[in-house]
Amino acid sequence: MRAARRTLIVLLVLFGLFVAADRLALHFAESEAASKIQSSRNLPEKPSVSIGGFPFLTQLASSKFDEVKVTSSELTVNDGKGGPDIRLQDFAIDGKGVRVTGNYSGIVADSGTGSAEISYTDLSNALPNHLTVAYGGTPGKVKVSGKVDVPVLGEQNVSGTADVSVVNGTGISLGNLSGISGIPSGVGDLVASFLQPKLEIAGLPSGLKLNSVQAGPDGIAVTVSGTNVSLSN
Repeated sequence: MRAARRTLIVLLVLFGLFVAADRLALHFAESEAASKIQSSRNLPEKPSVSIGGFPFLTQLASSKFDEVKVTSSELTVNDGKGGPDIRLQDFAIDGKGVRVTGNYSGIVADSGTGSAEISYTDLSNALPNHLTVAYGGTPGKVKVSGKVDVPVLGEQNVSGTADVSVVNGTGISLGNLSGISGIPSGVGDLVASFLQPKLEIAGLPSGLKLNSVQAGPDGIAVTVSGTNVSLSN
């Protein structure tokens, strides 16, 4: 009986030591991955990295993790045409089946889903023609306003309410314009074209595409998804 008790105690101690070593290795790996991601993506702050699955050491030995979650206060993208940067605020990505190479310089997930938000200020700064975008007062709707050069009349202040949608997984488009104001007669098509621009989004982590956009009081909520998603560049 004593021998069995001693054996149990030894096993419990060994298991505790294994768990402690596993958690220490996990913490180190998460910190290293976060540093690599911050450097490769030029993030203003070190992101939060969480590696799922237990035990970690067996995953480390195979260089493949069940799940890796990365969250960052912001991720900078652009329109791919030399335009102003666009900040994706509160960017979060959840990668599944993650392969790691080169001391965390390569972190690629079999699949990934994510979310972020674009403020109306950042969206307005990125759109052409100095348009201003604001919440439309109804979920999914935005108010678009700006100055359009009308033949003979010159610049006119115009505005309207539009939907926000994803185009081909790579762009954000304003469409289904309604409630147009400040519009002179006979120039409806000109104003409609002016107030319904498309904005390309370039610079997302490799493998990710835009999935959905939703206008809300604080900005445009964005979701992304993809396969063979690089979390490190």
